[in-house]
Amino acid sequence: GTEARLLRWAQGVSCGAIRRKGDLEARRSRDEAEQVDRDRRLSWWLFDQGRRFALEAELPAAEGAVVATAIQRLATRLPVMPGEEEPSFADARRADALVVLASARMGAEADPDRATVVIHASAETLSSADRSCQVEGGGVAHAETLRRLSCTGRLQAVVEDRAGDPIAIGRASRDPSAFMMRQLRYRDGECRFPGCGARAFTQAHHITWWSRGGRTDLDNLVLICTFHHKLVHEYGWSLRREQDGTVRWFQPDGTRVRAGPAPPRRAIEPLPAPVAVA
Repeated sequence: GTEARLLRWAQGVSCGAIRRKGDLEARRSRDEAEQVDRDRRLSWWLFDQGRRFALEAELPAAEGAVVATAIQRLATRLPVMPGEEEPSFADARRADALVVLASARMGAEADPDRATVVIHASAETLSSADRSCQVEGGGVAHAETLRRLSCTGRLQAVVEDRAGDPIAIGRASRDPSAFMMRQLRYRDGECRFPGCGARAFTQAHHITWWSRGGRTDLDNLVLICTFHHKLVHEYGWSLRREQDGTVRWFQPDGTRVRAGPAPPRRAIEPLPAPVAVA
C-alpha cells in the first residue's frame, strides 16, 4: 500500500537518504541493540618511534553523537592558530578540542598525584634545543614541549643523570598564586596574542622563561591562551612587554605581528580552565 508513495519519494532524494530511511524502517531486536553496546571500545597506541599518539573508538550511535557534539562545539570556540584559519584545519581543531576536554577533567581531579603527567629528562636535554624526553608510560616529547608544559599545568619533571638516576625533581606546577592570577587576569583581560581575544583557555606565561631565571611576578607575566603558548616554544615566536604595557609579538624571522580583528564574543564564552597537558 505504500510502495508507490515510497517510489515517488525515492526518485527525488539521494541514495544516502534512501539508506537512512531503510535503516529507520527496519525492525531491530533488543539483542541487536545489546550487541552494539557490547562492541563499544576505545584504544590508543604510539607510533613514529613514540612521537605520535593515535586514538580509535567505536561507540553506539547515540553515545557517539554526544562525543561528536561536545568536540565539535568546543572546536568552534577555540582560538585559531596562525595559518590555520581555513576549514581544511577542522580536524586539527577537533584534536585540540579533545585535548582541552581531557585537560579540564584532569584539572578537576581530586587526586592530584594520579592526575599528574610525569616526564623524565636528562640534564643535557634541558639545556639542548634538539633533544627529546620520555613521557612516563610511553612516548617521547621534544624538550621545547616540556618547557612549555612546565610553565603551568599538572606536570612533574624528573631530571636524571646519564645513568638514569634522578638528580632533581621539579615542581608539579610553576603557577603564580591565586591572588597574582586574579591581578594578571584583571590587568591583561584576555589572551594578549594580537587579535585573539580569548578569555577561556588562558594561562600565565613567563616572558623571561622560568627555566632561565625569570621571576614569577606581574612584570614578567603575560596572559596568553594555551594554543598561542605553543608559538613561543615549539614554533620559535617571541614576545616582549613594553613600558606602556603593550605586548609585541614577533615571528621567528623577527617580523612583528600586527593585530587583526578579534573573534565574536559568542566564540569565547568562558569554559573550565584546562591544564596544559593531557
